[in-house]
Amino acid sequence: MEPRHIRYILTRSGAAIVLIVAILYGVDMLKKKQRKDTIISNLKSVCSDSSFFNQFHAADARKALVRGVGLIAEARLLGLDPDETLDGGLGIEKKYFSVDKEDGGTPIRESIIRKCLRANYENFLKLGYTADYHTLQGMKGGELPSVRTGPTAGSRAEIGTIIDVALSPGLDRVIANLEIRPPRIPGTPMTDVEIARAKQLAKDLSEAGVIETAAAERITASLTPKPPEEKPKK
Repeated sequence: MEPRHIRYILTRSGAAIVLIVAILYGVDMLKKKQRKDTIISNLKSVCSDSSFFNQFHAADARKALVRGVGLIAEARLLGLDPDETLDGGLGIEKKYFSVDKEDGGTPIRESIIRKCLRANYENFLKLGYTADYHTLQGMKGGELPSVRTGPTAGSRAEIGTIIDVALSPGLDRVIANLEIRPPRIPGTPMTDVEIARAKQLAKDLSEAGVIETAAAERITASLTPKPPEEKPKK
C-alpha cells in the first residue's frame, strides 16, 4: 500500500475518533444538564411555601428535608455549588453583571429556607455521610441511611427539632424547624447556643408570618431562664 493511502486512512481514522469522542462528550454533557435540571425542579418542590412551612404530617416534613439535602449532595457531584443549587431551588436567576444586583434585602422566607437547607447539608457532611449511590437512593425516598464509611460508620443520625414542639405544637411539620444531628438522649438540656438558635428561629418564623407574634414571644419567654428570686431581707 502506498504511503499516501496509509496517510489518508490514518487521517480519516483520526478524524473519526475525534468525532466519536466529541459526540460522547456532548451526550455526557447533555445528560448532566438534564440531571441538573431535574434536581433543580425537584428542589423547587421542596422549597415551595406549602412544602417548607405547611406540611400535613411530621413524617412528611422529615422526608422532605432529607430529599432536599440529598438533592444538594447529588448536585455537588455534578459540579454545582450548594449555594448555586439553592438559588435554582428558590427560583433565583443567575446574575452575570454587577448591574444585575437587586436592591433591598433578601425576603425572610427565602432566607429561612436557604439557612435551613445549607446548615443541614453541612451537618450531613460533618456526620460522615458521603454522596454515594446507596445513600442518595435512600434519601430520594426520604430515608437517611446509616453512615457507610469513616469513624462513625454504622451510626444513623436523627432528625430533631430546633424548637421543642411542646412549646409550639405543630412546628414538627415545619421543615425550617428540623435539623439532621447526632442522636441525643431524651431530656438532654439545651445548650446556650441551641437556645439562642431556637429564639432566633422563632423570631424569623414570626416575621415570615408562619407563626403569630404571640407564639414567638411565648417560645422566647419559655426558653429564657428566670432570674433567681431575691431572698427577703431580715
